[in-house]
Amino acid sequence: MKKYLLLTLIFISTFTANAATVEQSFNVEIGVFDAANVNISYQLDEKAYSFSSQIQTDGMFDKFYSFKASYFTSGFIFKNRLSAQDYRQTTQSSAHKRTKRLIFNNNGILAKRISTKDNEKKEVNIVLPQRKIDAFDIQTALALLIRNFIDTQSCDLDQTIFNGKKIYHISIKGSKRTLLNDKKLPVKGEAFECHAFIHQENLDKGDLLWQVSSERSIKFYLMLDKASHLPFLAKMEIASTPLGKLEAYITDLTIKE
Repeated sequence: MKKYLLLTLIFISTFTANAATVEQSFNVEIGVFDAANVNISYQLDEKAYSFSSQIQTDGMFDKFYSFKASYFTSGFIFKNRLSAQDYRQTTQSSAHKRTKRLIFNNNGILAKRISTKDNEKKEVNIVLPQRKIDAFDIQTALALLIRNFIDTQSCDLDQTIFNGKKIYHISIKGSKRTLLNDKKLPVKGEAFECHAFIHQENLDKGDLLWQVSSERSIKFYLMLDKASHLPFLAKMEIASTPLGKLEAYITDLTIKE
C-alpha cells in the first residue's frame, strides 16, 4: 500500500503547471434515435498522461436497456512509450454492477486483474500471451494517438492491446483534411479525417459492437483548438450498424490550462 501511494504521488507531481486538461461531451445517435451521452477527458505532458471516459444510455435506449460506465487510465511516458500504472472501470446495467481494476508491476507490466460482479470479488494473476503487446487498455492507445497527432498531425496507429483477458488490434489510418460544417456541430472548420478498425480476437458471435468495429471502419474527425493547439474529437460515425447509422457529435468543449 505504501508503495502504491508513493507511485500515485510521483504520478501527480509529474504533471507540470502548463499541462492542460481537455474535456469533451458528445451526443450519440443511432438511426433516428438518441442513444447515449459520452464525456471524455484527457491530460498529458512529456512525463505522464491520464484519460477518462463516461457513457450513459439516453432516450429509447435507456428505457429498454439502461447502461452507464466509467473508465479511468493514468500512467507515465518514458522514451516515447506510454506505460499505464492505474486502470479502473465501473459498469452498471439494469441487471448487474461490475468493476475492474488492473494492477501493474514496477515495470508497467500487467500483473493482476481484480474484478467484482454485484460485490462478489475475484482476483486473477495475469499470464501474458506470447506476443508483442503495445498496451493494456484501449484508453492508453488513444492517449498515444493524441500525443502522436500533436507532434505529427497524423493519426496513423497500429496497436495490439491485452487487457488481461482479451486481445484487441487497433488499426488507424489518416485519410485527408476536410472542412466540417455540420449544423449539429458547435465548432466548424478544418478537420483531419481518420479511419479506425478495432478487432477482437476470438470474438463471440453475439457481440455486435465488436463485430461492427471489426468489419466497418469507425470514421472520426480530429480538430485543433485555435488557442491551445490541442486536438479534440469533433465527430465520429459508423456508416451502418444493425440498428442504423451511428453518429456522435461534440456538444461541449472545455480546455483548462
